[in-house]
Parts: sequence; C-alpha cells; structure tokens
Amino acid sequence: MDSTQDESLNGAVSYEGAPIAEVEHEGLEYRIDPGRGSAVAISRREAGTFQWAFVMEGRWDGVQLKAKGLGYPVVSALSSALSQAMRVREESWA
Repeated sequence: MDSTQDESLNGAVSYEGAPIAEVEHEGLEYRIDPGRGSAVAISRREAGTFQWAFVMEGRWDGVQLKAKGLGYPVVSALSSALSQAMRVREESWA
C-alpha cells in the first residue's frame, strides 16, 4: 500500500465515535474504524494518552484481518477482537 492511500484514509478517520474494535498490546492501544469497502482503518496510541495516530489500512474478509506491516501478535489480537465485534453485531440483528 502506498503512502498516498494511507494519508487519504488518515484524514477520513473520525475518532469521535466508538471504534468497531479496540485492543491493548504491549503498552499500545489499537483501534479499528470503518474504512472504504472491505477496508478498515487501524490506529494506535500509547496507553494513557489521548492522541490516536493512523497506522494503516487493513482488509477484513469476514474471517481474518490482513494488515501487512503489523506484527503477527497485533494482527491476531485485532482479528480476534474484530471477529467478536462482528458476532455481537450479528446477534443484535437477530
């Protein structure tokens, strides 16, 4: 993914609302927000701070999160949190 795409999503991410999913890993907090199409926006901040920083665009295929550039432990934790959020969302529609 080129930096032009990353920068365009950065301006499009609103941190005012609740994220789709949020996790903490090794002193950093990560959040997933809606992107375009099947894309999601991944942002992070140091625990205890207020300023979110856009990290990258990820792809959600309904089962697994794809986010090249983030380590496996982070992607795995985000993927699990996103799966759980989607299950809860589907159950609320039933």
